[in-house]
Amino acid sequence: MSLFSHEIRDGIAWVTFDSGGMNTLSVAAIEALGGVVDDVETAHAESPLAAVVLQGNRFGLGAGANIGELLEGSRADLERLIDRGHELLFRIEEGPVPWVALIDGFALGGIYELALACRAILGTPGSTLGFPEIRLNIFPGLGGTQRMPRRSGLVHPTDPVNGAAGFTAVLTGRNFRAPQAAEIGMLDAVAPEGEEPAGFAERFVRETLPGFEPPRADLANAASLKPMVLPMVQKATQGRPNPRAPYVALDVMVEGATLPLHDAIRLERDAFIEVAASSEGKAGMRFFFTQQRVQKLPKSFPGKAHPLRRIGVDGIDGYMGNAIGWLALEAGFEVVGHVPLAKFAESVPTKLRAKYGRALKKGKLGEAQVDEKLAGVKVTTEIADLFDCDLIVEARFENREVKAEFYRALGQGISPRTVVASNSSSMGPGMLTPYFEEGGGDPAQFVNLHFFSPAEHPMMQLVEVIRGEASSDDAVATAHAFVRQIDKTPLLLRDGSPGFLVNAGLAAYFGAAEELYLEGTPVDAIDAAIRAAVLPMGPFELGDQAGLDIAAGMYDTIAAVEPPEREPLVWKMREAKRFGIKTGGGYYDYADGKPQGVWAGLDALAPGRGSRVAGADEIVERCVRALWAKAKELLARGIVASEEEADLAFVYGIGFAMHLGGPLYYGREQGWS
Repeated sequence: MSLFSHEIRDGIAWVTFDSGGMNTLSVAAIEALGGVVDDVETAHAESPLAAVVLQGNRFGLGAGANIGELLEGSRADLERLIDRGHELLFRIEEGPVPWVALIDGFALGGIYELALACRAILGTPGSTLGFPEIRLNIFPGLGGTQRMPRRSGLVHPTDPVNGAAGFTAVLTGRNFRAPQAAEIGMLDAVAPEGEEPAGFAERFVRETLPGFEPPRADLANAASLKPMVLPMVQKATQGRPNPRAPYVALDVMVEGATLPLHDAIRLERDAFIEVAASSEGKAGMRFFFTQQRVQKLPKSFPGKAHPLRRIGVDGIDGYMGNAIGWLALEAGFEVVGHVPLAKFAESVPTKLRAKYGRALKKGKLGEAQVDEKLAGVKVTTEIADLFDCDLIVEARFENREVKAEFYRALGQGISPRTVVASNSSSMGPGMLTPYFEEGGGDPAQFVNLHFFSPAEHPMMQLVEVIRGEASSDDAVATAHAFVRQIDKTPLLLRDGSPGFLVNAGLAAYFGAAEELYLEGTPVDAIDAAIRAAVLPMGPFELGDQAGLDIAAGMYDTIAAVEPPEREPLVWKMREAKRFGIKTGGGYYDYADGKPQGVWAGLDALAPGRGSRVAGADEIVERCVRALWAKAKELLARGIVASEEEADLAFVYGIGFAMHLGGPLYYGREQGWS
């Protein structure tokens, strides 16, 4: 089918962009649109047109440039694509007939840059606009860094750092709903609620366009604003110089503000190609593709997700169980929370209410609204109350016998349609289903849903979905759908690795860090090197944050299958009852949750410790290489389906720097084999 169609009615050319799905600005789309521009200009020369209205399909104008072409293309391919795009956009912007963009849905990235080349931009109230590119380690490359500020200015006049305008729209990757977009000049007019979009656009063309000029911001103070905005960029990159995209985009916007538009566009063009063709630019686009892909099961997957209404959470009084219950509640499910010990039942509503504290404080929710939400939770001490749930998630302490007791009892009366999932961080279906079967449960209904802490935080996106040998396709599909419904990112794994993917990799990574410590490198030096280069926290900081008792339990499970060459240091920490931040002390001492220095008693747990201190580069290489080697092994064993999915797991699960691509991508770039 043709990507663009057009017709002329009563002096207005209506151009429709419809690829059949979500539109993207591909090479083919640019060429097709170029043909439409030719036709429109020919028609205008024969009989003058009032305007051209550019409209999209049921999704809106579209969701940006074709990232696949950017990812797979060579530098020369990128140059041709960008140059042809700019040529076309200038023809639209400077041509003899004014173009009006009509957004009824999405207009993101390169698609919104197309709209910026139009004389006027209109939107419907529910439309969404923005520049997501910075989240892919690139930035707008079809004029967005230059045309956007010329419309909106660079900062909001009352809030120069956090205000929504050119700097923040480009540098944060934030999306804007139509009313917000109109406030800062991203839209020139928003259709009244209920008015038919095409009718609104025609009325605008007839009544407003003849004397209309788009907003023109004063950018004379661009250079003086840079120091005010730079800390926002540094915070987003955790003080690191990478990813480069926001730093380069900031410089391009500041310098471009002083230049004529054509010169500013050339400046942007050269900088964009340099970043997009780089390793970290490719890593960001690769990550985007993978993240999109794992949202859905493969088309060939035979399972069908069953509808879910009631979610059971065993251990809802605990830290993780409470978070999972809250996620289900927020997604609109009825929640049945099982508490193993009656004395802790009263704590559940209080813990759930605390998760609404920020919304209450900001006035986004009232007490009555929170009460109404909490009314959707039934707290019980009777396992039988879980029997008729559609999905049950067990979130008990990481102890095999504790979990076994629960599954034996659950299997005795559970509905045969109920899907059962463990949140265990190391014990898969192969370890736990025998206990479920002992009670009469069906192993085909059993999977793992491994959440990462703090599960309620929107940044903790990953949920590992582990299917056992006996897990049915429908059970897997249902668990996968649940993860999507609670707004998390599911990653399907195969059982057979204690610790699954991320924790198995972490165990190897922690092992390398412990070896460095035992050789003589201080734990704070190890943490500092990793924090500066690869992860938001070093291994010992991460252990303290996650809980050393949990980490030790994970090692218990792994050691039962793969005995370690030496006793892990974390086992000794558990014996010393140093569990991390939650107990006021782990590898570090803490006061009010803040580290006070390395625990003075740590060296006593490591008699015979050496005196060799490794440098930062060696620390990073040894720790990351251990992670890389484990991920490579699990990929070869089929635990994870692809290199891209493995890397996504470590980026989402432990915060591996996305601009480095993940351990497997990083290892390839380093030449490891």
